[in-house]
Amino acid sequence: MDELATTQVIDLNTSLKPYSRKLIAEKLQIAATKQEELSARQKHELDFYLKDYSKASSSVALAKEEPNTAFFWLNKPDHQRLDFFHYRDSSFQLTVNPILGTDTWVNTNGFFYHWWNGVETHATKGNFALFASLRDNHESLGLTNRDFMNQRIGASNIKGSFAGKRDYWEIRAGVTYAWDWGHIGLLMDQFSWGDASNGSNIFSGRTPAFTRLDLQMNPAKWLQFNYVHGWLVSEVVDSTLSFWVNNAYGSEYREVYHPKYMAANMFTFEPFKRFHLAVGNSIIYDARSPHAAFFVPVMFWKALDHTLNARIDNMNSQLFFTASSRNLKGFHFYTSIFIDEVQVARIFNPDDHNPVSYKFGLSTNRIKNTNFILEYTWSNTLIYRHYVPTTTFESNMYNLGHFLEDNAQDIYVALEYKPLRTLKLKGYYNYALKGPDHTLLGTTPRTTMPLFDPIVWESTRIGLSASMQVINDLYLRLGYEWRNVSGDQDMMDMWTPEVYHGQTGTVNVGVNYGF
Repeated sequence: MDELATTQVIDLNTSLKPYSRKLIAEKLQIAATKQEELSARQKHELDFYLKDYSKASSSVALAKEEPNTAFFWLNKPDHQRLDFFHYRDSSFQLTVNPILGTDTWVNTNGFFYHWWNGVETHATKGNFALFASLRDNHESLGLTNRDFMNQRIGASNIKGSFAGKRDYWEIRAGVTYAWDWGHIGLLMDQFSWGDASNGSNIFSGRTPAFTRLDLQMNPAKWLQFNYVHGWLVSEVVDSTLSFWVNNAYGSEYREVYHPKYMAANMFTFEPFKRFHLAVGNSIIYDARSPHAAFFVPVMFWKALDHTLNARIDNMNSQLFFTASSRNLKGFHFYTSIFIDEVQVARIFNPDDHNPVSYKFGLSTNRIKNTNFILEYTWSNTLIYRHYVPTTTFESNMYNLGHFLEDNAQDIYVALEYKPLRTLKLKGYYNYALKGPDHTLLGTTPRTTMPLFDPIVWESTRIGLSASMQVINDLYLRLGYEWRNVSGDQDMMDMWTPEVYHGQTGTVNVGVNYGF
């Protein structure tokens, strides 16, 4: 999708993900009318993906040709992808597929793995759609941790740990109602706001899935509006609601968490084709129950907060901006700015700073079947931080923003080459650093502390990888990564899995069916 947008085959706002199946189907159908603008490899990929996503755009037409069609793996039609089970009639369709996968790694510190299994399904009936995905994860050692500076999807519901092994569930599900110019849904899923190749600095999508009310409207070609109200998980125990339970097994203290919510919106404008500007704001609040005012989608939350919490401590609000340009064919320029707090006096004081995060990036696929990416992220101290544990920019204590959090810099360079349909060869370089965690240290005043001084954690990664989608949803991966992680030992232990401490060369082999 991003590649087609950069080559100007389609026009697409790529800063808000995930895309709906309906949107993907519509854009692929547009690309199908522009065969002369596609390379041979892109044409093969287009045909490949239409076997899946054509189900979202042409079920009625197909049902007229093949009414009340149901099939399993062994008797699928030639024009459709391989599904475990698929049913379709003139108004309803249902797809069910298994999920099974594994990643294995080996380096000088040992052999370790992650494997998962589960099931996923999606269905449509008229304007309604639903999906569900359940998977059981198994790690040979702790690779997924809320403090680790990596982009693995967060896991908070660890079922158990034996000899370092960890098991945890992931559940994602939702129901939506769509119309010609928008949709509304109740979802439990990850989402990302802000263009990025190495982690967004607005909403990164790394947080464990949480329930949210999701609204998107496209009232005009030049305007898109998105609104989210989320039910976050604070993991802060409320002692006033917690209680003791006595039963045949003995006494148990039943802990209850403080409630925690989020509201966010984003206005995206397209003043001229392929140029997108967006402004949005968000707030984390900890009222006893969701407040009706936070369900007004076109709200400036900070002003509302000052009204609802007049003369008492306020909630935690944020402001963000994005810009994206694909006006030069084959080039994508993008930036995003996340503002946690701004004081004008700090702007002109060289010894002070505001808690702000900046991201700048470009990608180009001007050379046939290649894509070059350059991205830089700068995050000041205090960004994403808050002193009240029930209003932090977190859910399940995972940061909602950039995976490196505050007081950090990140440089990412990658070159991708796609010689064949769905085959991607990639070489990359990533350098990241972090200064002290002043929140952990209790440093005051923190806004005047020198940025990245001293550097307490550094990570350099250089890697080569190959991946291919052999059939729809069946992926193969092979890679090698040299990594050097150094710094303060306590910070290394907190922010990096032990198997990656120091200099390591790691080989990765992976295969999975289903996302």
